[in-house]
Amino acid sequence: MRYTTWTSDRMSVSYGQYYLQGDEFLSEYDDTDTVERIFDGNSLVAGGPEHLTVLAGTHTGCIRLTTQHCADEPLLSEQEWETVVDVSIRSTSGNLRLFRWGGDVEEDAGNFATAGAGWYRVRVQARGRDEGDGHEGDTPVEEHLLSVWPAPPQPDTVHRANDALARTHYDPTRPPGQPIHP
Repeated sequence: MRYTTWTSDRMSVSYGQYYLQGDEFLSEYDDTDTVERIFDGNSLVAGGPEHLTVLAGTHTGCIRLTTQHCADEPLLSEQEWETVVDVSIRSTSGNLRLFRWGGDVEEDAGNFATAGAGWYRVRVQARGRDEGDGHEGDTPVEEHLLSVWPAPPQPDTVHRANDALARTHYDPTRPPGQPIHP
């Protein structure tokens, strides 16, 4: 498996959120229901054309974030992650970049649409969201691993949902979230 990584101990989150966004996000698409779909769905992540929103436990402050641009589906990490979810998103512009809340891009993380315009699968793995709840500051207590690879659209897959946010919002008896087509 080939992949490139980027890591930051100072990934800034506000309102518990960070994003992947494409060039046509906001001009062609909006995400008025993305956060609602997170709470009504897998508790961690939701996306649509040109965007993805991830929900951290840390309201305002920094988390440790590692990203991977993968050529194909990565193995599930052997590290203990409390919540692990895969979702599908569509890049219509051929660009997907990492953004902090408020619109600041993390240029060093690169373009996640490595195969150009098309469908991608995103795996978000999180631990420490419980510790992050109510935590504010520059010392991260929460960690995420975000992996992206080209793949046909599929329903959301929840591999694990073992933190308080997941136990509160994720209901395994509900149908999985479906990819949103442009």
